[in-house]
Amino acid sequence: MILPSHWQTGMHIIFDFLTLPPLVTLGADALRVLLSFALGVFIINIYQWTHAKVPQKSFTDTLIILCMLISVVMVVIGDSIARAFSLVGALSIIRFRTAIQDPRDIGFVFYALAVGMAVGAGNPSVAILATFLIGTIILCMYHWHQRFGNDNEFSLEFCLPPNQTSETIYSPVFNKYLTHERLLEQRIKKSQQVELTFRVRLANPQEWLAFFNELSGTENVTEVKMDKE
Repeated sequence: MILPSHWQTGMHIIFDFLTLPPLVTLGADALRVLLSFALGVFIINIYQWTHAKVPQKSFTDTLIILCMLISVVMVVIGDSIARAFSLVGALSIIRFRTAIQDPRDIGFVFYALAVGMAVGAGNPSVAILATFLIGTIILCMYHWHQRFGNDNEFSLEFCLPPNQTSETIYSPVFNKYLTHERLLEQRIKKSQQVELTFRVRLANPQEWLAFFNELSGTENVTEVKMDKE
């Protein structure tokens, strides 16, 4: 029995799809995605263990997704320069509107990117080695700062009215409790209040609560936030 030509073409396509090499390639690509997922989970655990504040779940989830996506992108690009330029052109239209304020978070974003690139480029040994080696170094740095860090340094945020931004408002409290202060950021909120971010050093770290309460009670000073560095 002779099948119609379009049936024969369809059978050839199915047969070619079911041949071993494509299935092997598909399995290898799936393993790359799974490996990047596992390494991404390790990365977010390092992030959570060494993060001073409660980590945002959305950020930790993004690190895993980013690690897997980059590995897939590297597989798609392969050795094609044309695909690489096409990808750059496609991504250039994306606008990232969420600012990352903590430089350490930026480091973890590049950490996930590098691991995902290594997995997608077909270097799993490099990806695994880099993940565990960098993670170990980050843990060592964290424990070093915990043991030998400066206990009297804090990050401080508070808001002032738009027409009351003079240093004379908060300088008496600063002069009373601090040995050093450095203005890191000044921005205007939607409410038109001026938000100031300082890095401060207390003369006596045991007086941090008294400093916080006195600054919070200062006229025109609102939304005081104080975190350990």
